[in-house]
Amino acid sequence: MERNISESNAISNFNGVGDDLFNIIPNIEKARNISVVDAKELIKSEFYKNWVSKNKPCLIKNAIKHWPAIQKFRNLDYWLSACDNFDMSVYPHMNHMVKNRHKADLIETTFYDAVKRLFKNQDFILNLSRNEISETNQFSKLIKEMPDFSFLSNELKPRGYPHRRFFMYRRASTAWHYHNMDETLMCQVNGSKKVALFSPKTKRVKEISNYLTKERYLEGETLDPNITVDPIIAYVEEGDALYIPPYWLHGVAPVDGEIGFTLAYCWGSPIHILGDFSNYFVRKFHKNRFLPLNRHTFTTPFVSLYAAVLHTFYKLKGEEKTYR
Repeated sequence: MERNISESNAISNFNGVGDDLFNIIPNIEKARNISVVDAKELIKSEFYKNWVSKNKPCLIKNAIKHWPAIQKFRNLDYWLSACDNFDMSVYPHMNHMVKNRHKADLIETTFYDAVKRLFKNQDFILNLSRNEISETNQFSKLIKEMPDFSFLSNELKPRGYPHRRFFMYRRASTAWHYHNMDETLMCQVNGSKKVALFSPKTKRVKEISNYLTKERYLEGETLDPNITVDPIIAYVEEGDALYIPPYWLHGVAPVDGEIGFTLAYCWGSPIHILGDFSNYFVRKFHKNRFLPLNRHTFTTPFVSLYAAVLHTFYKLKGEEKTYR
């Protein structure tokens, strides 16, 4: 018997758990809307030149509308037949970046029991956290339900993150964070999300990053109201993909109480992006690879120099214009 999301228990009124995640930002109500493109009008060369190469985020409408996953993931029986059962932990809270907070109140269960719990709407917040999808693990059958993108080569592989990882949740936000090295498409298979993003060129970005990524707002601390943050807001609906470049701080919150499925699809950043040493996060990235002594220590200076030369080349050509 098929059991669809719409047939689950009555969903409580929900205006977005993530409101608290965004209201800590001074003048968030003045945030700009993100640039929007339609997947049907986007070609690979333009996506790379106008967005990826410039480290510029955009919302790609209808990017995954053709995926069979849009319909199949709504069905509980699909998950019980397509995936093996295994032991796992789930969480009755948002996806925290601080480990001790993330591990709090974990529930030991099995995958089958977790997805049943999710479909029953048993918990106001339920977070199955991040799960990698690969050709060799228990989620391998999901890959065929999520075919290629029309505007992106499937041959591009990530350097640090898994190629594909997915999030299963109900009403669970994801705390503020940014990505190193790799590019990301946040693909919204089911449900809708609101995302706020900050440019890495934001003034006092180090101070803002420390406050947000260390979740100091949960300890009652506040940001200086005089900080100019100039965030961008994106509303990512079912079938859309949000392109999130590396080093852009962002927080993510669902805007409804439906079951949500989100795929993070990653690939390696252009080397010249890693050579922009005016970017605080780039400097931090190279420093962390160099110190303390590790397997990257002796190769990092050469990689850093090469990236810096490429960045200068793109800048002289006028093609490197990072977005604010």
